[in-house]
Amino acid sequence: MNKDSINFAEQVALWKASGESMAAYCKEQGLNYHAFTYHVLRMRKKETGATATSRFVQLKVPEKTTSGIEYHFYNGCYFVFPAGCSIQLIKSLVG
Repeated sequence: MNKDSINFAEQVALWKASGESMAAYCKEQGLNYHAFTYHVLRMRKKETGATATSRFVQLKVPEKTTSGIEYHFYNGCYFVFPAGCSIQLIKSLVG
């Protein structure tokens, strides 16, 4: 099937109605699986809106002081926790 002549919105709707897996539907219809999954993900992104929230949370970190608990990772990154921070809190954040 020529990719320029494929109406992916229609094909996605037909696939959803079929109840088949994407791979089975693509094989049956002669569609390229990777191109089809690209269009499915593109359409899902449009449906949910392109303004999805970030999964990162900004932490407000006070100036580094000499008193505190430092937690170092193998990749060179580290956290500095205030001296009054509980071990349970630190474990829940980095564990």
